[in-house]
Amino acid sequence: MNFAICHFCGEEYNKKRYDLGYLSCLDCGQAHAQKEKDYKAKCTAPTYNKGAYQYVSTKAQVVGIFKCGSNK
Repeated sequence: MNFAICHFCGEEYNKKRYDLGYLSCLDCGQAHAQKEKDYKAKCTAPTYNKGAYQYVSTKAQVVGIFKCGSNK
């Protein structure tokens, strides 16, 4: 058997891709990657005044961002 079954759509895809650890075909993988990219694009914030936007991944980072520069 040279093919594996996609966990999302049930289509066959190359076994070598499965051996690398991917559980989805290219189409489903691309759709999932796009959703993840769109979600992460919303999770950015400047870490300080006039600073560059950075990816915020945890609640602790959010709390840390809003504490920066605050003496209260």
